[in-house]
Amino acid sequence: MSFKKADILNLLALYVFLSLTGNLCAQDTQVEMEDMLEKADIDGLSKIFVIVSPLSGFPEMQSYQSLNYATEIRKIEDGRVEIINTLANQMPNPKDAFPLRNIPNSLDKRYLSPSPKIESKDPRIQSLAEEILTRLDDPNTKDVVYEVLRWNRGHLFWGNPNEVPSAIESFENQTVNCIGFTHLPAAILRHLGIPARTVRTFIARPDQNRLIPHYLLEVYFPSLEGWITYEPQGPGMPFIENIVLYTHHDWDVEGQKIFRPLSRDMNITVSGGVDASIPNPDLSPPELISLDFSPSHFDRDQGHEQVLVTLNARDLESGVDEIRIDMQAPDFSGPGKSLFFHLKDGDEFEGTFTAQLGWNMQTANHAREYRVSRMRMSDNLGNVREYQAKHLEEKGFPTGVTLETWTALDDAPPEPVYISPFFPERVPAAPNGLHYTFFYTVSKTSSNAEGGISTTTDFVHNEGVQVRASSTGSFRSGQYFIGFHYPQYVPPHHPYGKYQMNSYYLRGPNDRQFNILPRNFNQELMNYSFELVKDVPMYSGPVEIESIIIFSQKDGQLSSNQDMVLIQTSGAISPLNEKPQETDQSFRMFFETMDGKKVNNRRSVCSRRFGSHHLLFRSNGPRDTPVRIERIELDDKEGNTHVFYMKDLQNKILKTIPEYMVLD
Repeated sequence: MSFKKADILNLLALYVFLSLTGNLCAQDTQVEMEDMLEKADIDGLSKIFVIVSPLSGFPEMQSYQSLNYATEIRKIEDGRVEIINTLANQMPNPKDAFPLRNIPNSLDKRYLSPSPKIESKDPRIQSLAEEILTRLDDPNTKDVVYEVLRWNRGHLFWGNPNEVPSAIESFENQTVNCIGFTHLPAAILRHLGIPARTVRTFIARPDQNRLIPHYLLEVYFPSLEGWITYEPQGPGMPFIENIVLYTHHDWDVEGQKIFRPLSRDMNITVSGGVDASIPNPDLSPPELISLDFSPSHFDRDQGHEQVLVTLNARDLESGVDEIRIDMQAPDFSGPGKSLFFHLKDGDEFEGTFTAQLGWNMQTANHAREYRVSRMRMSDNLGNVREYQAKHLEEKGFPTGVTLETWTALDDAPPEPVYISPFFPERVPAAPNGLHYTFFYTVSKTSSNAEGGISTTTDFVHNEGVQVRASSTGSFRSGQYFIGFHYPQYVPPHHPYGKYQMNSYYLRGPNDRQFNILPRNFNQELMNYSFELVKDVPMYSGPVEIESIIIFSQKDGQLSSNQDMVLIQTSGAISPLNEKPQETDQSFRMFFETMDGKKVNNRRSVCSRRFGSHHLLFRSNGPRDTPVRIERIELDDKEGNTHVFYMKDLQNKILKTIPEYMVLD
């Protein structure tokens, strides 16, 4: 097969998925081996996995291929199977009208018919399908599939891993495993005349040396003469760790008898997950030789400032790339810790690595112990091995430290002051399909502890989809702390419509907290929301600057690289490019000294864009001499430059904290 490198979005999605795979497990389904039609090679990323089961051996396995995913069984011998998974660079784009026509007579009719666990003719499925269709205007079949999966993701919640829920049981209970996440949309699609079937897989986890049973969904599109594989919990691409075993029209216990023993084999070895284009790749992860915590008991009153964590590791073929240890108090009486190790002696093939474990002495500590919750080691080829505390104990290694408790520097809580509007409140899509908006929060504290205030806000859509926006930093201006929030939304995972804030959380530098819970949010804080819209941004009319907000640590001047300026424009400015989260040379800001001298070697370009007409600039510092804005240049869609001098824009400057909006 011929393949290209996967784009960065696939890799980011993979990273998020790996952090959540504990929630993606289930039972097995009936075996229904089918002849796969020959298809063209998939352009995408390929990874190789090797599974060794010296005692159990392997049942019959065959290669699988859909239009966007493939599992190739390359070699089976002596209790060892070599597998190559391929994930397409992008989803296929079928052009089928809805209702679906031209379904070939050769297609198995069971994929359009009800079955014991996929009750597509049940009146409740019919009612749900009709409700979902009312959300769409003149859809094609692809639109219908995505809307069904969007509903699925917004209304079902993961749980009950050992059950085998039918579509109706999933609809009524809503707390389901991956089987329920698949059976319900399959029933809805079949009711709507769209062929759907289930895909039985194992998720290969070389880092944990595990095979996790999982379930995917396939949908047939006549215009492409083939099946597209979906992760129904997404919705979207399946993840490249899925080793496909077979497809099926329903559930049966036969598959469990044949394949389940593999996931329970304590002698199994799962390795790989590296680029399949590498000839004879190294499939062995780094090896842990020793581990030490010094001191093993931490006491602030004895002058201890931190714990030195030292380990020895080796990877003779590819070299150690990254080592990380996550630690947690067993009773969760303290914040989690993540340690990243650096090479101290030796080299990447065999060496000594160290990291510092410390605590904020200004905040209270109630924990008496910190233990390793996860240790992750990777090499330069991508092989990964994870350890938990029990694995370290089995090898005779220490798993953490004990410590004394201490009180906080003071007890002053953080206080909310102001939440800005959204910029913009109606958020249109950028050319890449993503939606970007911006808002900021203002808070204060009388604590003497050093550090900032972190802010977390939660929003909920009327379909139940929840999103979280945490501040990217804590910027101080006088007595106030400003948190900047850059939410990014990705339809169809995030449905269109309004998102209402339903919780607001602050954590101060002394670890004291302020929290407004969802149940009393509307009573305690303003009605606060934004809206995702399908509107196409308009670029017409005179180019103007409507408002300016200056975020500076010293009033009236820009003296730090943390200082920022947000500008709202209007008219026919240069349209959004493909990556509005990156710098845009079409919009520029120039500076002068506080006594009016131009600074010719210092300017700033738009660093980020929100909606279509909100532009964020950084002050391009720090410098020895504080500056102020001299002029702003905006290019229009024809390439003409419009110059605005700050002396003419004084009436456009808005206060960071409007007096009438300060919260009591």
